[in-house]
Amino acid sequence: MNKVSLAACLAAALLVAGCQSSGNTSIRKETAETVDQKIQDNVTTKQQVRTMFGDPMNVHFTDSGHEEWQYSYEYSRQNGTNFVPYYGSFSNGTHGREKNLTIIFNNDVVWHHSLTSSKVQAHDGL
Repeated sequence: MNKVSLAACLAAALLVAGCQSSGNTSIRKETAETVDQKIQDNVTTKQQVRTMFGDPMNVHFTDSGHEEWQYSYEYSRQNGTNFVPYYGSFSNGTHGREKNLTIIFNNDVVWHHSLTSSKVQAHDGL
């Protein structure tokens, strides 16, 4: 019984230790469809966006003078091979997903918006 408990605790610790996230957590569960339901071009105001998603990570201005807000969120996990004895010492990496929400305003009203989501990977070693 003690071996089973020890194995379960070790497995849980490895799962938790292998995860990492960064960015604006307000878009963590969002999809392009849910964002389209919440934001309507030429209708939704800057204050409504701030209420839904909080302050943006970055603010820029386009060449035409429109204000652009950017939100980003990344979630990654360590590869299982990182924990293989000896092999993990020479080759380790992560895999996960990155989301970016871009909103462009014209006179404090959303002019255009998009949410992109893509897989991300990183690798170190041989």
